[in-house]
Amino acid sequence: MNDIPIGFFMALSENEQAMNRFGTLSGNAREKIVAQARAANSHEQMQAVVNTLAQGRQMDG
Repeated sequence: MNDIPIGFFMALSENEQAMNRFGTLSGNAREKIVAQARAANSHEQMQAVVNTLAQGRQMDG
């Protein structure tokens, strides 16, 4: 897997549920989430990726 964006890593570190869910994802699912994080253009968009992950849903994109 490519390097995780630092902003995504920081947001994950502040949300234990999202961090735990990220850790249980398959490699392909992780890549999809990381791609969504890379596409985030603001703090709010990055937070939406993390919140969706914490809720156990996948974002379209």
